[in-house]
Amino acid sequence: MADNKPTHIIMRRPHLDGTAAPAELPDGYRLRTFAGPADLAPLAAALTSAFGFEWSEERVRIKLTEAADVKAVYVADWQGQPVATASSRSLPDLFPGSGYVHWVGTHRDHGRRGLSAALMQRLLVDFAARGYGDAVLETDDFRLPAIRLYLKLGFIPVYQAHGEDHTARWSAIFQRLFGSG
Repeated sequence: MADNKPTHIIMRRPHLDGTAAPAELPDGYRLRTFAGPADLAPLAAALTSAFGFEWSEERVRIKLTEAADVKAVYVADWQGQPVATASSRSLPDLFPGSGYVHWVGTHRDHGRRGLSAALMQRLLVDFAARGYGDAVLETDDFRLPAIRLYLKLGFIPVYQAHGEDHTARWSAIFQRLFGSG
């Protein structure tokens, strides 16, 4: 790696068996697909809050709503405004036959309400309907709440990724997640 920036870690759900419909959301929230231009600004705000760096409407269009490899953009909305999102993506050159989990994020003001879990379940249903055999995602080591959710949903670590051995990284993650003290 020329810039010494670590690559993302990868997780894979080795099958889509037993994929359940999304859990019921709290009152006032609903799950739906991206509805068009009116969703751009609130979706940008949700992603900015979730990831801690600026998302513009243009970035949302480029990375999500107009990207050729993004098959569907799902949102959880609060009173009609998107506050969380996850996208169904296909990257057949990198992950043939796999559904790719893309940009899962929840606005901090709406966290801890099960929105990401419901969106992830919706993605798994999407992937099964598209005929994929499994699901894959990339994330950062420090996103511990997300990793905990992914593990709960049946995703497992990929220890060899991008030509690198990620065993030590996973060991450190598990120590932070499950270590005593």
